[in-house]
Amino acid sequence: MNNYDVTVIGAGIVGLGTAYKLLEKDSSLRICIIEEEERVAAHQTGHNSGVIHSGIYYKPGSLKAENCITRYRMLLDFAMKIILLMIFAVKLLLRQQKRNSNHFRHFLKEDSQTVLMA
Repeated sequence: MNNYDVTVIGAGIVGLGTAYKLLEKDSSLRICIIEEEERVAAHQTGHNSGVIHSGIYYKPGSLKAENCITRYRMLLDFAMKIILLMIFAVKLLLRQQKRNSNHFRHFLKEDSQTVLMA
């Protein structure tokens, strides 16, 4: 039987965001995420408009407006971390190509989807 420090129910934006923030505070946590669907973000998270609400409809300085601005900045910071990780992964692959071009060409042919995902 596996032992976990925390169990998160649901792999939508709230569940995954909660797990992310917990790991950010304590990277040694063992977290179990339980999702009943076959994929993450299968419900509301995966069916939103994609709009980041900036709080323009709220009274300036109000708690709602400030919350929107704070969360917007948090999202941009998170996105930049992910983009930087993706750039790092591509640079590693390109460095590998220079070292062993035949292996890399074979890798591209066999698993191009993985390269695109990186």
